[in-house]
Amino acid sequence: MKPMLRTLNTLLAIRTSITANMLIYYIQKLPLLGKLVHNSFYANLGLKKAVSIIALIITQLWGFMLRFAYLGILIYLPIAEFVVGLSEEEKHQQFVHIFAIISFVVAAISSATVLEPKREKYVAVKLMRLSGKRYMQVSLAYRYTTFLLYLLPAMLLFGSLAGVSILQAILLTIMVTMWRVLAEYAHLKLFEKTGIVLIKQTALVWMIILIGYAGAYLPLLLGKVPFTGTFLLSLPVCIVIIAVGLFAVFQLARYTGYSGVVDAATKRDDPLLDLGRMVTESQKKSVKSKDSDYIIDVNEQGQLDGKKGYAYLNAIFFLRHRSLISSPVNKRLVIVGAFGVVGVLLTFLFQEQLQSLKWNAGTVFPFLVLIMYYMSVGENICKAMFYNCDLSLMRYSFYRGSAFGHFLIRLKKMMGLNLSIAAAFGVSLTAIIAAAGGEWLNRELFMLWICVISLAVFFTIHHLFMYYIFQPYSTELNVKNPLYYIVNMGISAASGACIFLRIPIVPFTVSIAALTLLYLAAAPVLVRRYGPRTFRVR
Repeated sequence: MKPMLRTLNTLLAIRTSITANMLIYYIQKLPLLGKLVHNSFYANLGLKKAVSIIALIITQLWGFMLRFAYLGILIYLPIAEFVVGLSEEEKHQQFVHIFAIISFVVAAISSATVLEPKREKYVAVKLMRLSGKRYMQVSLAYRYTTFLLYLLPAMLLFGSLAGVSILQAILLTIMVTMWRVLAEYAHLKLFEKTGIVLIKQTALVWMIILIGYAGAYLPLLLGKVPFTGTFLLSLPVCIVIIAVGLFAVFQLARYTGYSGVVDAATKRDDPLLDLGRMVTESQKKSVKSKDSDYIIDVNEQGQLDGKKGYAYLNAIFFLRHRSLISSPVNKRLVIVGAFGVVGVLLTFLFQEQLQSLKWNAGTVFPFLVLIMYYMSVGENICKAMFYNCDLSLMRYSFYRGSAFGHFLIRLKKMMGLNLSIAAAFGVSLTAIIAAAGGEWLNRELFMLWICVISLAVFFTIHHLFMYYIFQPYSTELNVKNPLYYIVNMGISAASGACIFLRIPIVPFTVSIAALTLLYLAAAPVLVRRYGPRTFRVR
């Protein structure tokens, strides 16, 4: 028992040390506070222990928060908010069905850890020479003990809101834990028999995820009541799942082939293991232009005529990197077009169900901010501008001093791209609303168009403003500025909060339009004043 506890202690020490180092690193990047945290803090053992305790508390709280977010947003929210008129029994069945498909089926394939390439596994077994068998036994025991403890409070809360009894909530938590342990054992046996590492079969895993999520939510959207809950919570099924789970626990505890498993998961050349290198290479590849972009024909050359200075520089940049600029826009236009066509077809096919659900244009408003946040282009274009143009020029004071000038030129270009996406999205929504029997011209539709266009403008300004004021990218294209993360997390949280707040259409539209105008007025002023100092290589 003592060797197991020592291994657990080492495992937790590795995890908290990594988290503590990350905390110190990111605090160093904060303005004012960062100047107080010196590099010597990394070697200060007393301080590192205090930070490690904080890191341990944060990781434990994070585990609980993730489960509350998972059950609340992915499972309970669609049942409680998106569909009107469900009875208590229907809520109960839908809740257990969605939970069962995502947690039992999808996660059993996509979230197994026994063969997962992991830096911690490499450090513990290859560098620190811990026993592979002991490491795997302890890490699996720790994972599924905490999995059960993290999940239980969230299940009791959201399960009771959905009509699941306390006993059923406890049973579901124990059963899913046992099922996931069984899945780990199944992954192990598959690797042992065939040499296949299932979680590395990316295409297959994503196909299962997509099919699984469709299977989870379709009954709710079609107004069908699945009987997954009745089946899953029946006494024979509960006994079988818990029994096979305990069998898997016993088999995993006495398994003797962990050395081969760890070797397979800790190959030094595995790109999934070296996440830093993988991310850097991926980032650089994502902003690399095609060779054909550098060939400019006579018609394209005409776009440069009459331009001088920064107008010419940006025009030739957008021309020579046109595939980088147009590719994300074209992809979004295709997605929006497909969304419109599929939406119209589904609306015709399920018109009665939509009417029974009281679906109308107002249903879309809470989701608009989140949709337009992800539909607007900006972050990738800023990254492309940094790597292919600004990285070299930022080293010169004349270029940094002219930040306001090229900010306005780029704002105009990016706004045109995002407005084209917004227009396509607006047309798709209008077609779906018309197919559902709504009027072509009404107040809600007018407000919807104002919101979509305003949000396109808002997020254009936001991405460019963040780039010029926080300049988050390093020469390796890694994001190094924690304030950039914090502000974007705030915007993401506000986008998600709109789904829950359910603000009436008129105040919602007025607020979006007013915030957009305010941002549009303030951003150029701030860039003119602070851009020459903040728009630099970090």
